[in-house]
Amino acid sequence: MTADLKTFIRRALTRGERIDAGQFRLLNLDAVREQAGDNWPSAKKKIMTAGQQFLSKRLHEDDAVIPCEEGFLVLFASPPDEPAAFLAELGEALMTFFLGSPETQSMAVESQASRVDASEISQLAATTATAPPTPAEKPSRPVKSEEDSRPLPRSRPVAECEEESVIAQYRPLWDAQRQLLAANACLAKIVIGGRALEGRRAISTRMSAARQFDLDQCALGAATEMITALARKQKRMTLRTAIHASSWQDRDQRAALTDFIEQLPQPLRKSLLVRVDGLSDQPRVQADALAGLAPLGVGLMAEIPFGECELGQFAGKGVSLFSCACPPPTNANSEGMMDHDARALNLMVKAAAELKAATYLHDVRDLLVLKAAMASGVRFFSGQAVVADRATPAPSQSLSMVDLYRMNKAA
Repeated sequence: MTADLKTFIRRALTRGERIDAGQFRLLNLDAVREQAGDNWPSAKKKIMTAGQQFLSKRLHEDDAVIPCEEGFLVLFASPPDEPAAFLAELGEALMTFFLGSPETQSMAVESQASRVDASEISQLAATTATAPPTPAEKPSRPVKSEEDSRPLPRSRPVAECEEESVIAQYRPLWDAQRQLLAANACLAKIVIGGRALEGRRAISTRMSAARQFDLDQCALGAATEMITALARKQKRMTLRTAIHASSWQDRDQRAALTDFIEQLPQPLRKSLLVRVDGLSDQPRVQADALAGLAPLGVGLMAEIPFGECELGQFAGKGVSLFSCACPPPTNANSEGMMDHDARALNLMVKAAAELKAATYLHDVRDLLVLKAAMASGVRFFSGQAVVADRATPAPSQSLSMVDLYRMNKAA
């Protein structure tokens, strides 16, 4: 059990020294609030209690954990050697803890280290986690600016969106080889009937009159804004997004999309992995479209039919990732992947490896399919069997196959 605030303040004032502190800000609470509905007050209390208990078990008994409006304040009686590194590691553990519950899978955790005077603790604890204290100057660490402490952009809560609104959300990509969340797809969705549906699917099924260009502008704009915001915090993250062929072939629309990319500094553009939708059954045409993107300095991804192993058209185009959609289950009680599908995936993996590229299977709906695809050599995965879509990107963090089984069982 950690110390309560009054006890910690009394001890700190007696010592009269500056206190090492840390903050954990819970991101995407709007999405959790929306899911909880009228049960939000009870759900929030449960989240804060569970989070406080989780942190208390991992801190010294003389430290203090103080719940704030949108997170937790940690006060160290005896600070660790590297407070920032310790807090980052503890934040990742807290994030993994919340991923294990279906009610909080959409949440993310952001940590920050600082130093405060003992006399400031009461005032600091009364503030919310959205207004962190200004870090004091230390010889070994530069002072963070307002840009550094600015929260990451996030998508609007669906409940606040008008019908037919186009919003961006993020889908975590799981790296089976390294057993961690390694990247995120930035997707454009359309709000229909109070739900955010995948934009391409909504258009193809005539559920929406939105243009493909509307989706491309939304996703590409959000992705480039997020990469820039992360760079201000000295962080890098790979974001995958897509441009539709119809947008790329229109001169004016292509110029508008190119402008988004060119606003990114050259060193950041490899953090943006771009594919061209609408041409997966035309390898040569898609390869030519990707070749047109290459001079912009972004990473290139090709979308191909499931199990496609004739990839020669992409040789020399600089494609680093080949992606395909997982086929729907053959029946309601899916028993994994058919043997011929697994063999086809294996051939696709080998063909991609010859071009020094990885493979990615999206829209994975159950763990049996994921396990079979892993055995076939596929490296990256996303879909409802992995981690749910979110309002901000999932940070890079360890996530084992055992964790995925536990999360799916909990859901």
